Amino acid sequence: MKKIFCALILVLCVVTPSFPASRQEMKRMSTFLSNFTELGMYNFNVDTVPSGELVRFGIWHNYINNNKSRIEECPRGRNCQYGYSVINKKYVAESVKKYFDIDLEHESIENGHYDGRYYHFMPADGEIPYYADVQEVSSNSGIITMRGELYSSEDEDDRPATFTARAKPYRFNGKDTWSILTLITKWRE
Repeated sequence: MKKIFCALILVLCVVTPSFPASRQEMKRMSTFLSNFTELGMYNFNVDTVPSGELVRFGIWHNYINNNKSRIEECPRGRNCQYGYSVINKKYVAESVKKYFDIDLEHESIENGHYDGRYYHFMPADGEIPYYADVQEVSSNSGIITMRGELYSSEDEDDRPATFTARAKPYRFNGKDTWSILTLITKWRE
């Protein structure tokens, strides 16, 4: 009987998620989702995201978050007609794998040329980004659902939308993270 009771407790610990999530875990989830929202990716399903959109994510995610370590000027002697910044394809593919758990098929995109090794693009600083603030977390059959609000990077009180995101727990390069499945945003009137 003692063995059955111990086995039952072990099963409950493995099957039952430890939610509600701690404030620290919700902050990590907010950062995870902000990687999409800061690029204007507000509504998508990973199963239907075009590969060109994944390439765009990989380039601009690195431009915003890893500019000094991964973005280079177009090497001298190269034809830089496609933009004076380049990023090695391995970094674009790594970012797509990390956040989407997808093996990227490299291709040129609008406003970005792929030469077989590098993506060439014209750097730009765009609109004011919106970040995610995860306020509620639940789990069902191993899928994490995160709900919250978007807020402006210039004014945390400016919260123009709510979102629901689904992700699965994922291990990338030895670290626990998530792989996005869907993100749906509802803008307030």
